[in-house]
Amino acid sequence: MSEESSTSESEVSACSSNFDPVKALYSGKSKAPIENAPIYDNISQYEASLQKNSTILPVGNSELVKKIKEEKEKKKLEEAKELEEKNKNRFAQYEGLVPKRPLPSYRTKNILTRIEKMEGPLAILKECVDQRLRVKVITRSAAGIRGVLHATLVAFDKQWNLALTDVLEIWKKKAVKKRKIPPALGTPVPKGTAAALSYVPVVTETPVGKGVLECTRHIPQMMVRGEHVVLVNVVER
Repeated sequence: MSEESSTSESEVSACSSNFDPVKALYSGKSKAPIENAPIYDNISQYEASLQKNSTILPVGNSELVKKIKEEKEKKKLEEAKELEEKNKNRFAQYEGLVPKRPLPSYRTKNILTRIEKMEGPLAILKECVDQRLRVKVITRSAAGIRGVLHATLVAFDKQWNLALTDVLEIWKKKAVKKRKIPPALGTPVPKGTAAALSYVPVVTETPVGKGVLECTRHIPQMMVRGEHVVLVNVVER
C-alpha cells in the first residue's frame, strides 16, 4: 500500500484536528484553505505584519514597497523644508540689526598674478612672457662676466629671478693643460657615471685662440637667480 493512499484528507487539511504538517508537505492532496493568502519569508515577518504600525509587506508587492518608499522620501523632504522655514522665521527679526557687508573677493597671490601688474622695465619682460619672445641674458660670476644665455622667458619676479626654457648657454674658459696620472694613483673615474643618475647636458668646446675655449650647451629648463643677471636683451620683436 503506497504512502499516498494511506494519507487521508483529514490529515492534510489545515482545518482538521488530525492535521499532520509533514504529510501535508509531501502529499499531493493538500490544498491551501485560502488560495490568495499573503506569503511571508518567515514567521517573524508574519508576526511583525500583525502589528498596528507595521510596514512589513508580503512577498510579491514590489510596487507597493516602492510607493511606500517614495512617500517616506517625500515626507522627509517636507519635514526638512518645514524646519528650514521655521529657522528662517526664527532669526528674521535679527536681520535688520546686523549690517550687511560685501564679501571681499580674495585671490591667491603668486608669481603669475604679480606678473600681470608689473610696470616699468619689468613690463617688457611681461611682454616677452606673453608673446614667448626669445631673450639674451648676460650673466656674471664673482670676478666678472661669465657668459650668455639665449632662451625663452617663462616667468620672473621683482628680484629678476628668471625661469627659462630652451636655453643655449655660451661661455669661455681657459684651456687646462692635460697632465698624466701616475700609475700609483689608480685609474680615474670613468666618464658618464653622472649621466646614469640624471640628464647631463653635453658641452661642446671650440678653441678660439690664445688658449681659450668657447663652451656651448643646451639645457631644456633653467632657473637663474637675479643676483647673477647683468643685462636682459630682447632678441625677437
